[in-house]
Amino acid sequence: PVATRDVERHRLPSPASPDAWDRLTLAARMSDLAPIGLLVVDRDLRVCWMNQAILAINGLSPGDVGTKSIAELLPGVEPEAWLVIRRVLATGEPILDVDLAGTTPATGPDQRAWRVSHYPIRDRDGITKAVGVAVVDVTEQRHAEAGREAVERRLRLLSRASGLVGASLDLSAILEGLIELVVPEFADESILLLTDEPLDTAARPNRLPLRRLVNARVAGFPEPPPGLQIGERIEFASQTPHYQVLAVGEPQLHQMGEQLVRNLDIPGAGEYFRQIGLRSVIHVPLLAGGNFHGVVIFGVGSSGRSYTEHDVQLAAELGSRISSAIANARAYAHQHTAALTLQRGLLPGNLPAVEGLELAWRYEPGTAATEVGGDWFDVIGLSAGRVALVIGDVMGRGLTAAAVMGQVRAAVRAFAALDLPAADVLTHLDDLVRSIDAGPDGALVSCIYAIFEPATATITVANAGHLPPALVDPHADVHLLDDDSGIILGVASQRLTETRYPFPPGATLSLYTDGLVESPTTDIAQGTRRLQAALADPAGLHTTADRLFTLIDRTGGYDDDAALLLVHATTPATVSTRRLPPDPRAAKTARDAAVAALYQWHLAEHIDLVELLVSELVTNAIRYAQTPSHLTLRRGQHALYVEIADSDSRVPRLLNPTPDDEGGRGLQLVAELATHWGARPTRTGKTVWFQLDTPDTPDTPDTDQANSLKAGSEALPRCP
Repeated sequence: PVATRDVERHRLPSPASPDAWDRLTLAARMSDLAPIGLLVVDRDLRVCWMNQAILAINGLSPGDVGTKSIAELLPGVEPEAWLVIRRVLATGEPILDVDLAGTTPATGPDQRAWRVSHYPIRDRDGITKAVGVAVVDVTEQRHAEAGREAVERRLRLLSRASGLVGASLDLSAILEGLIELVVPEFADESILLLTDEPLDTAARPNRLPLRRLVNARVAGFPEPPPGLQIGERIEFASQTPHYQVLAVGEPQLHQMGEQLVRNLDIPGAGEYFRQIGLRSVIHVPLLAGGNFHGVVIFGVGSSGRSYTEHDVQLAAELGSRISSAIANARAYAHQHTAALTLQRGLLPGNLPAVEGLELAWRYEPGTAATEVGGDWFDVIGLSAGRVALVIGDVMGRGLTAAAVMGQVRAAVRAFAALDLPAADVLTHLDDLVRSIDAGPDGALVSCIYAIFEPATATITVANAGHLPPALVDPHADVHLLDDDSGIILGVASQRLTETRYPFPPGATLSLYTDGLVESPTTDIAQGTRRLQAALADPAGLHTTADRLFTLIDRTGGYDDDAALLLVHATTPATVSTRRLPPDPRAAKTARDAAVAALYQWHLAEHIDLVELLVSELVTNAIRYAQTPSHLTLRRGQHALYVEIADSDSRVPRLLNPTPDDEGGRGLQLVAELATHWGARPTRTGKTVWFQLDTPDTPDTPDTDQANSLKAGSEALPRCP
């Protein structure tokens, strides 16, 4: 009857035949039984017709329809609903897919969602007489979409958290990023409390000490009480949820209440939680590798949310990623500290005082989060007051590089003790480096070994693949010593060479590693030019060292370590030399030269002893080398150095003669009377030397003993 009245009211076209009436009846019945809600509203906003679906949605019967207005018939519908109908009546244009939400008598208090489309109904003149409304209940679809969106949001949150875990090994930066990530997306406030050291999960301390490291909260929250401040160390008793998650090893959901506040045992915590409106919290234990690292707490309240058991799983996933980040960062920090301790232990703590030289050094291991490298330097005392200057770089990072560096540095010192020429030291070092097991590619090392000769004011440099040293002459001109540089150690067997350079007082030698001059934004050539420019500007040695380290470019995450050794020649050596022919009378010439030098240097009290020792060494050179020799005496600040050089490559060795032997006691005499003595090979032969401490030192040999030994030695067979 409603449909019939509606048709008559709007003067719909008359059917042309009885079949048309049947079709109209079928259409009306189909509309009435359609699963979507259908209704017709006239120009006065009165409901003319509703199908069964819309009646069921609104809890109405067909008799309720009548000619009531839509506001009377459907009081629970938002006013916007009939405003849309008015617009269609006014414009004659359809308005489709309008989303509406609300409640009806049939749905009760539960919110429902509908998608509504509006169509104009026109007469034969095209005038809009009514509006047809189609209503589709999309509540379940909206719930599914919301659930899918929530899942996607959680997956995005976990993905971003995983990205933060692998982005850095800086523990503070990682934790701050992770905690700030979850606020406000998952929590209104999040607190991270860590143990100072990993705690075995099997341990059950009486009280659990935790330190509050990170706190993220939504804007407008008040400052937490003193017991919850960053850096505060809090001890939690067994009844606290912090302790309980350690005991059970799983996250726990708590609704805020007086009992929970009392269990927290933190003064002022209850009032603070009331101020921020905290409603529910999740405590998550941070577990990794059988160790307990702390607790992360997620809380909501001010946003109107409350946690459910479904949120506990997400909290556990977030806690797992935070635990991994903490475990990785702590393991790295432990390894980094061990490597750095090892490396610093292998570097010289204090450089020795070297007569005639001023030394300055700097070392920087890179950024705080960097693995240590293999850069090192050394200053090694040699015979007769000479000194070896070393700098090197082991390729690679971490404990392996530091361990290789330790082996190489120890080997350099061992080879230096043999008093070998600079190139020979690196040649032997190359053999050793190729035998070091440092991974599939072996060890690769660049190194410079330089020997300072104070008697000749020269420096001899051997270079194995390292950046060339910079030599600043007394006129402040800078030269790169790049002559005869060999390839890096550990690549292939090689015979290295050496070059001698003048090193007079006022000259400065700069030895450095690539971290000082190279970075992603600066190539080695450009960095070396900057180094030369800085060295050309005269300044004190330590000022220059500080200035050179300002050249390091740490932009772009560059983190290579850098080492620098500056050597400055100060005072000229006091030297006396004499060339000696291969003639027995040269022994007297040598003694005379020594006596003259000692008188000139005010060391007359050592004349008898020096005469004796010089005679022994010169006599041996004449007897066995049978070539011209060279006598060098050098007056040091605390010692006298005497050297006899010849072109015979045979190095003498100390013998143990029997009472019946007529010879072999000369070197014994030298070894007994001199403070130190020795022999070293040279490129042209050998040099035998001895050292006597001068009166400033308490170890000066007794003159009476020297005279006695001299008298005894004159009874031994010897060359005239």
